[in-house]
Amino acid sequence: MIAVIAGTALIALAAVDAVVSTLHPTRRGPVTFHASIAVWRALRALAIVTRAPRVLHLAGPLAVLAVFAGWVLMLWTGFALVYLPYTDQLSYDSSTSYGEGLWAALYVSGMALTTVGYGDIVGNTDALRLVTIAEAAAGFGLITAAITYLLSVYPLLSNLGSAARSLSSQAGDRARAAGMVIHGGASYLQGTNERLIAIDEDTQRFPLLYFFRREGPASTQTMLRGAVELCLQARWGVSERAAPAARLYGEELSRTLDRLVDHYARSFLFKDPGQVFSAPLEEDDARCRFVRLVDAAGDAGARDRLDDHAELRAFAVFAGRMDAFLRDFAAHQLRTQYPLLGEDG
Repeated sequence: MIAVIAGTALIALAAVDAVVSTLHPTRRGPVTFHASIAVWRALRALAIVTRAPRVLHLAGPLAVLAVFAGWVLMLWTGFALVYLPYTDQLSYDSSTSYGEGLWAALYVSGMALTTVGYGDIVGNTDALRLVTIAEAAAGFGLITAAITYLLSVYPLLSNLGSAARSLSSQAGDRARAAGMVIHGGASYLQGTNERLIAIDEDTQRFPLLYFFRREGPASTQTMLRGAVELCLQARWGVSERAAPAARLYGEELSRTLDRLVDHYARSFLFKDPGQVFSAPLEEDDARCRFVRLVDAAGDAGARDRLDDHAELRAFAVFAGRMDAFLRDFAAHQLRTQYPLLGEDG
C-alpha cells in the first residue's frame, strides 16, 4: 500500500509540474525550476574548474532535457510503484522469462507509458487494465506537454535576443543612450519599457530563459546594461527642454527595472534584493557619475539637476542598486564586470 501511495504522489507531482509549466500564465513548476537550477550549478562549477565559461552555453539545452527526463522518470517510476504490489495479478507470456517484483513492474510501466504494448504482460484484472490505459494516456499527454513547452520557450528566446540587440548600442555608451532618449522620443522609451515588462513576465513563467547564456549583443547582460543606461539618461541625464516626456518615461523604466532586479535576484541569484542591493552610492562617487551622465548628453544635459540634492540622492539610490545588481549578475554568469557610469564608460 505504501508503494501505491508513493507512486500516486509521484504521478501527481509530474502531472502538476507539467501542467503548471506549460499552461499557467505566471507560475513555474517546482520540478522544472529545480532541475534547471541543478543543471546550471553543475555546469557553472565545471566552467569555474576548467576556466571555460562557454561551458555555460550548454545549460539551457541540457536544462530542457533534464526537465523532460524528470517528467518521464517520475511517471515511469510512479506507475511502476502502483503496479508493484499487484505483479502477481499480471498475466505473463509463458514462452518468455521475466524478472520478478520491481523489474516486472518497471517493464509494464515502460511499455504502457511509451504505448509500445507488446502484449506479453497484461493485467489480469479490470483495475490493472484501466491503470495501463491511464498510463498510456499520460504518455500521450507527456509528449504534448514537451512539444508545447518547446514551442513556448524558443520563440521567447528570440524575443529576448532581439530586445538585447536593440539596446546593445547603449550598453556602456552614455552619449548614444542620450541620443536615443532625445531622438527616439516617447515611443522608443515606452516600447523599451513594454519589452522589459514582457521579458520579466516571460522569465517568471519560463525560468529556463535565464539559463540560455548568449554572447555579445544578444546576451541578457547587454540588454540589462543598455536598459539601465537608457533609464539613467531619460530620468536624470537629458533636460526636459530637449526631451519633454523623457523624465516621465525614465521613472517608469526605473520602476520596471526595480521589479526585474527583484525577480532575478530572488529567483536566480538567491539573494534578498532589499538587503544586498539597497546601499546607495557614496555622495562623492554619485556626484562624479551624475556629472558624467549629464555631460554625455552634451548641450541637452540637465545641468540644473546637478545642484538638486533630492535628485542626487534619488540617483545615488537607483544607480547604486543597479550597479550592485549588474556586478552580481555578471559574476553569476561568469562574465566580465563593467562599472556602471565608470571612467571607461
